[in-house]
Amino acid sequence: MAHYHTPDNNDIEKMRSLLKEEVGFLPDGPGLDALLGKAAWMKVGPKHVVIEMDKTCPDVFMLFDGIVRVWDYDGDKERTFGFGLPGTIFESKHSFVAHGPSYYQIETCCQSVILRISEQDFWATVAADHSFAIFMLHNAYGELYSHELKESTVNNGTAQQRFEAMFKYRPVILEKVPQKIIATYLGITSEYFSMLKKKYFSARKS
Repeated sequence: MAHYHTPDNNDIEKMRSLLKEEVGFLPDGPGLDALLGKAAWMKVGPKHVVIEMDKTCPDVFMLFDGIVRVWDYDGDKERTFGFGLPGTIFESKHSFVAHGPSYYQIETCCQSVILRISEQDFWATVAADHSFAIFMLHNAYGELYSHELKESTVNNGTAQQRFEAMFKYRPVILEKVPQKIIATYLGITSEYFSMLKKKYFSARKS
């Protein structure tokens, strides 16, 4: 169950800082602050479904605290395709672009705080604030870069190399996300993940 709260100035400033770190800069117009003020700030627990698979949800979300994962089900097992950390902006591409049902399910991995921005408020801000539109364009290119980075690291090499790449780029995920979920991201069994983790940390101690 989600619990809602009204953000204070410290919350707004922290969200701005997270977005700047994620995207690389902040828009200089009034749109972002206005949008953060209109957003629904939700405090949720682990396994909270933010976007449900096969349901239409065209709204835009920003992660203030916690971790979310993106996954699907291939008819036999869950497959995790990515994780979002604080500062991540996310949505269902199928719903946001085409108003169709979401292909992926997006849910929390731990206690999290998420901003939900209505589709109408988002597009009104894009139309009214050019600098915000440029900000979102940079965010979109950042998503494409992250996808290519995953293809060149986590999706390449041996299971041991993929594990080490994940530890290098996203160590907080190994600390806060259940290992069975991380195993579905790396494409290995939970038991094999445990072995890789033990081997990795044993080598670091020696």
